[in-house]
Amino acid sequence: MKTKFKISKLLFIISICTVCLGCNKTTAQEKPNIIIMMADDLGYGDVGCFGNKIIETPNIDQLASDGVKFTQFYAGHPTCSPSRAGMMAGRTPFRNGVYTYIPGKSCVHLRDEQVTLAEICKKQGYDTGFFGKWGLIGDMEDKSQPSPNDQGFDYWLATHNNAKPSHKNPTNFYRNGKAEGEIKGYSSQIVVDNAMEWLNSRKDKSKPFLLVLWFHEPHRTLAQPESFTKKYEKYGEDAGEYYANINHMDFQIGRMMNYLNEKKLDNNSWITFTSDNGPKNMDGRSTNGLRGRKGSLYEGGYKVPTAMYWKGKLEGGKTINEPLASFDFVPTFYDLFGMEPMSQDQLDGVSMLPVIEGEKLNREDPPVWMAVKHMAIRNGDWKVYAYFEDYTPGTSFQSYLKTRKIEKYELYNLIDDPNETKDLVDKNKETFEMMKQLVNKRKVDVQNDIIPWKGKAVLPYEVATWFNKNIPPAKIFKKLSAEEQDLMKSKQ
Repeated sequence: MKTKFKISKLLFIISICTVCLGCNKTTAQEKPNIIIMMADDLGYGDVGCFGNKIIETPNIDQLASDGVKFTQFYAGHPTCSPSRAGMMAGRTPFRNGVYTYIPGKSCVHLRDEQVTLAEICKKQGYDTGFFGKWGLIGDMEDKSQPSPNDQGFDYWLATHNNAKPSHKNPTNFYRNGKAEGEIKGYSSQIVVDNAMEWLNSRKDKSKPFLLVLWFHEPHRTLAQPESFTKKYEKYGEDAGEYYANINHMDFQIGRMMNYLNEKKLDNNSWITFTSDNGPKNMDGRSTNGLRGRKGSLYEGGYKVPTAMYWKGKLEGGKTINEPLASFDFVPTFYDLFGMEPMSQDQLDGVSMLPVIEGEKLNREDPPVWMAVKHMAIRNGDWKVYAYFEDYTPGTSFQSYLKTRKIEKYELYNLIDDPNETKDLVDKNKETFEMMKQLVNKRKVDVQNDIIPWKGKAVLPYEVATWFNKNIPPAKIFKKLSAEEQDLMKSKQ
């Protein structure tokens, strides 16, 4: 009788453990393939499904038509490297020490201790591949800096920054740490070709995969096949080439989507298309009326066209208006897999799963975006755009980044005024005081996390000119502190 009880008790415990093991959001069979495609410097109004009437983007439009269009999706920053750091690690990028784009031969990189999307997926048994513009390393030749394989990617083909000398026949790709030299073709075509080859070469195709495609397009210097260029000749060189470049990127996205369809991989895949930030202030670039461009924290600088498809979850051509950000991906992955966070680092995003499942988003703290000269938060319909006090040339720039105060505030209601034409600081005193407290709390929180770099080229050389507008650039270097001279002397 005693033995029988023990056996029954043991069976009960085993059954409970079995149930608990199945408590994750997904089982091994249900884990979706995850494909994240991101353009570089693509404006909110630069694709058809977000209002463009000139540029042909049938494949991005189809993704939105089959899936869901997100009308209030934000990049992690209004410039490239910080935006990528925000997506990859789920944290506003100043916490990671990625302040602006990372110049060549810089000591700056996405620190190895940051947990990335790929590392989360690896923990769940995913194959992981990266193709395109990495932007999160200062020097591909410096083996002390973590490359994509150190950040969780099994296989990668990447450039340090932009495709050089242009998108045609680029010479600066590295494959798994080794320089490739010139690769014939166009950047987006090369990225898609190699992504499909990697998918074909996987040994165990029953395993789920994470595929990250960060296109170089439409960042300059532009190049695309002549057939695309000719279609837009009448719009002039700057605008016409830009339109053609986006059209060609869309064509390559179509090749990727057709591949997924032919291999029946789209039936269990979460597919995202987005951009790293808004467009440059040049002819032909569109924010669809939003104020600001690349580098600005007005909406046009970091609100980006985003579409997702996930059969059974994100489909039917719906529109989601909930404010979301690229640093929401990491918390979403944890939620999707039923995982506890893999580090104690504070995350700035929240899980998107409630919104994906038609429920209310649970965001306790407002999203925060910080840049070299300004910052912003969004809380419901309201947004504060704040400007920092000036930096004093000759003092420590990194100390300034960690201790600076806000000098000026602007307040906008983004539902009533999405183009940010009416500053409501004086008309909505109560709301402004509430938002002012929030933005200062978030500022201190982020600045406390900043760890100064020790090395060269922490900031691009031209950053010094932003605070010295009346001084010729050649003379600026002499006004910098000894620390800054060391940090900035490798001019690009």
